[in-house]
Amino acid sequence: MGMLSGALQQDMAVMEDYFLDKVVWVTGASGGFGEALCVALCQAAKPGGLILSARRRDELERVRSRCLELSPNLNAEVLPLDLADLARLGLAAETAKGLFGRVDVLVNNGGVGFRGLGQETSIEVDQLVMNVDFFSGVVLTKALLPDWILRQSGHVVQISSVQGFFGLPGRTAYSAAKHAAVGFYDSLRAEVADNGIAVTTVCPGYIATQHGRNAARGGGAQADDISKGVLPHVLAPKVLAAIARRKPELVPAAWDARIARLLRTLYPSLFFSIMRRSKL
Repeated sequence: MGMLSGALQQDMAVMEDYFLDKVVWVTGASGGFGEALCVALCQAAKPGGLILSARRRDELERVRSRCLELSPNLNAEVLPLDLADLARLGLAAETAKGLFGRVDVLVNNGGVGFRGLGQETSIEVDQLVMNVDFFSGVVLTKALLPDWILRQSGHVVQISSVQGFFGLPGRTAYSAAKHAAVGFYDSLRAEVADNGIAVTTVCPGYIATQHGRNAARGGGAQADDISKGVLPHVLAPKVLAAIARRKPELVPAAWDARIARLLRTLYPSLFFSIMRRSKL
């Protein structure tokens, strides 16, 4: 118990030091894991500014008020945006930079879930999921990169999924977007390493939020059982600690997901056989 307490204290110290005076921008901040990240940040550190983005202004204001209760001196701003509207995201990034003069840490957390058979999924849905879960983060990251390269400092965090390493039946669009994100940020990490810029990908398993219930769905698809997921307020401090340590990757997933990832790499034929017998 003492060791656990010591580890927790060390995490808190690392988070407090890393996020001190940094401007953090979190997308998908109106609820679920995004809200948990913002709350945990306000409990653990004193950022120089917090920008909360999502589509619902009223929910963003609710989260902002909750953060201010925890940290009354916090400078927090609400910046509504629709991640599906890629054409407007560049302007949103300029607005975000103008709120506090810069953005130090971008957390691409916003996304949309999807369940449905590939043959029954329209290309419009494929494009929607790809735009929200992949391209939106790419647009925002590219909009901030010039400033980060100039300052030789910056940090992008992509909340992906363990399904970015292997695909499950009924997850063609979702897995494709998550695979794309893992690949893009792996490449970007190598490209900007000498510019003082950190890239962190977070690939969790199930999180106990309404993400699955609110997802776009194909015919006959059911929502994920959120009882199997980790609680957002439990996961959020672990993610923030990984960010503060500038870890390249964090995979907070259950044992079965970790085994599936290993099988996909070392014994693909066995993995494919298991997936054929899986249910949507």
